[in-house]
Amino acid sequence: MAEPTPFDYRPTVFLPKTDFPMRGGLPQSEPKRLAAWDEQKLYQQLREARKDAPKFILHDGPPYANGSIHIGHAVNKVLKDIVIRSRSMMGFDAPYVPGWDCHGLPIELKVEEAFKKKKRSKEDISDSEFRAECRTYAKGQIDIQREEFKRLGITGDWDNPYITMDYAFEANTVREIGRFLANGGLYKGAKPVHWCVSCATALAEAEVEYEDHTSHSIYVKFPAGESLADIDAALTGDVSIVIWTTTPWTIPANLAVSVGPAIEYSAVKINSAGDNGNLKAGEIIILAEELRDSVMAAIGAEGETIARFNGAQLDRRIFRHPYLDQNAPILVGDHVTLDAGTGSVHTAPGHGQEDYEIGLKYGLPAFNPVDNTGIFHPGTPVVEGRHVYQANAIMVEHLQNCGALLETSEIRHSYPHCWRCHKPLIFRATPQWFISMETNQLRDKALAEIKKTRWTPEWGENRIRGMVEQRPDWCVSRQRNWGVPITVIRCACGSCKVTTPEVIEGIAKQVEEGGADVWFARDISAFLPAGASCPDCGGTDFTRETDILDVWFDSGSTHACVLEQRDELATPADLYLEGSDQHRGWFQSSLLESVGTRGVAPFKGVLTHGFVVDKNGNKMSKSRGNVVAPQKVIQQMGADILRLWVASSDYSADIRISDEILTQLSEAYRRIRNTIRFLLGNLDGFDPAHDAVPYNQRVALDQWAGHRLSLLEKTVHNAYESYQFHRIHQEIHNFCAVDLGGFYLDVIKDRLYCDDADSVRRRSARATLYDLADTLIRLIAPVLPFTAEEAWQYMPASASESIHLQTFHPLEDCPVDEAAWERFFSMREQVNTAMDQAKKEKVVGSSIAARVTVPDLDIAFASALGESYEQLLSAARVESGSAITISPADGVKCPRCWNVGAPADHSHADHNALCPRCFDVIAG
Repeated sequence: MAEPTPFDYRPTVFLPKTDFPMRGGLPQSEPKRLAAWDEQKLYQQLREARKDAPKFILHDGPPYANGSIHIGHAVNKVLKDIVIRSRSMMGFDAPYVPGWDCHGLPIELKVEEAFKKKKRSKEDISDSEFRAECRTYAKGQIDIQREEFKRLGITGDWDNPYITMDYAFEANTVREIGRFLANGGLYKGAKPVHWCVSCATALAEAEVEYEDHTSHSIYVKFPAGESLADIDAALTGDVSIVIWTTTPWTIPANLAVSVGPAIEYSAVKINSAGDNGNLKAGEIIILAEELRDSVMAAIGAEGETIARFNGAQLDRRIFRHPYLDQNAPILVGDHVTLDAGTGSVHTAPGHGQEDYEIGLKYGLPAFNPVDNTGIFHPGTPVVEGRHVYQANAIMVEHLQNCGALLETSEIRHSYPHCWRCHKPLIFRATPQWFISMETNQLRDKALAEIKKTRWTPEWGENRIRGMVEQRPDWCVSRQRNWGVPITVIRCACGSCKVTTPEVIEGIAKQVEEGGADVWFARDISAFLPAGASCPDCGGTDFTRETDILDVWFDSGSTHACVLEQRDELATPADLYLEGSDQHRGWFQSSLLESVGTRGVAPFKGVLTHGFVVDKNGNKMSKSRGNVVAPQKVIQQMGADILRLWVASSDYSADIRISDEILTQLSEAYRRIRNTIRFLLGNLDGFDPAHDAVPYNQRVALDQWAGHRLSLLEKTVHNAYESYQFHRIHQEIHNFCAVDLGGFYLDVIKDRLYCDDADSVRRRSARATLYDLADTLIRLIAPVLPFTAEEAWQYMPASASESIHLQTFHPLEDCPVDEAAWERFFSMREQVNTAMDQAKKEKVVGSSIAARVTVPDLDIAFASALGESYEQLLSAARVESGSAITISPADGVKCPRCWNVGAPADHSHADHNALCPRCFDVIAG
């Protein structure tokens, strides 16, 4: 056996060589990358590069300009950025114009707080000064959020965003509400709306949150005010109908009692009142038969049914308010159900949508005895001057004392709250401006457009459809200062016909020059033509509306104020992308605004994502201490790790985050990064123009790798196209870990490092590695833009052009013998299991020093796969045998390639220990 020589062969081995670092140092390197992109004006370069390409428009739903961004913002913006970047790499011109929502109450409250700190009350501040401070505050918030969004790696026209408080935007918003006024869709009426007594303003449906709340539950008698003997002869004497409600404070506004037309009601004669002091034996109470037992148990009484009849028979019969000297007639409506209560519903048309609708049918007014701040008006019996929050207990006591209360308890239930101050809301009828869901068939047209839209996930269609089917008219007025005014001029006779489209356009032009403040600052004559008079009465006594528009109307108008106004954009947008709560919010307001003014939806597709929760599925909250700040994650790990977390999550449900989850993703990131580093390291000196090898001339193993890469490219491309981003992370990580790291790259190391520099096998492998690197970097670019850009700079012949100016690179698929490879991998799995056991038992120290026997080994089969079995299994010797066995291999370890075998048959004194392949390389 030849003796080894001390010759140093390390310089002759082609080990990986690259300056692409193993560790990304993302928190430090990413800001530098951002600065470089800004300096290069990369976004503008991309617009120029794609100027003749087909467009893809993702329209940004504007975040509210208040406070630093939270983890939900990060999810939303990263998803949008992945869409934009991937569509751009598909060859589309995909501009991204970010926007901000700037009007509304939260900013007002912040400004009020700032004035309070200066010892100035709102009453001492002029509207113009207050609005100016709101504008300044919003601008400062935009600047903060813009930098935080950019730090996430979000590409877009950050120097020219759209902002709802810009004069041009405000002017176009005026034009949009003018369209509804012109087509008859906008009207003013007194009907109940969600009202926040704390914020003193009406709220839209999208501004209502439902939280658990404890309410007083009461059963109350309404005595009959006329004989009911014609319904049934037994209905004589002391007869009452019993209602159940969880809003005792609305009893002062009661005008009627509602029953269901087909519900069967029982007249129950009390035999025993038990301990109930407001019941006596012999009196008769009317209840729904289906609820009779539960009600009798609740009020602690016993009785017998003496008559039965349906609700329709009670229509318009007169009962009396439990303590006021007024009637409470019976109304018949389909809104009455048997879900709870007594089957008879206390009806206050000024404090409930269904109450209002049934009252309208019967000609009852929407009576409301409560002012803007929740205080009962002077003259309201029992509760005059008291707040609605106090009135429940007061009413319970008074109804008990006047003999009408049959039972009271507390009930925990879901109740509407204000999304800003989180105080319980009330329904309150006030004069408001509404957009009708029925005029111009807005509801039906909106439902038709919903059906035409592509919803991702698909359940989004049913969700928004149900909301639009059930929603009341859109209340678009707010009793605040900071916003776009409802620019309607009314005559003393009540007509607003003097506000013609021409007048609206004139107002809009003035707003374009001076902002929405001009509406409040200038005399009303500035907005009307000289000598204007009311078309209805000829009068000239005009007033202007002082309410502002619902901010959801502002943001719902962005299709008109942004998409139709900017040359690089277009409408309808290809995609709207927001959180699932926006089925009630921006998706719906945008849909209704666009359908109401243009007859079509503003979007072709809508994608919704879930909310961020902790690892246990709990909602993020400061009180729980489980809030994860994106700024902290970026500072510690880098934006690319945060982006990988977003991309790896199934956004169709709630998205979990924790330190453990982020740590796992950091490991996945390292796997992908180090795979790319290995590829780049083995491409040192590679020139794709001269060193490329056609697929059909590569060895079979490299063709297999190319085939697997082509499948990956198609899968990832399709996942980007269908917005299944979590599949992208799974597929790429699996490809790097299993196909490459777990097999291919390990097998080809020997020929990469030790074959002759120009050998066919090495050139074939390097050409394949170039394809792998080129494709992988492109595929990760939308998700990991910083890492992809960094890696791209180390690609052979990449020059200085950014990866983000490139497109995806579909690969020529080189078909392989799938059955043969499946057979091989099955065998390899068994050999690896045996090899692991042999190493554990110290039979062999490493696989390259092992002799392997495999049953029915087909040597020709290995040749068909492009490598020897020794190379494919990383073993020293593979032979046919009766079973899979592992034993030490005969031979010596080559000092250059470390493979075990017989040395070359030669007499060269310096290289007498080399294997035949290595000797040929060194001596040749």
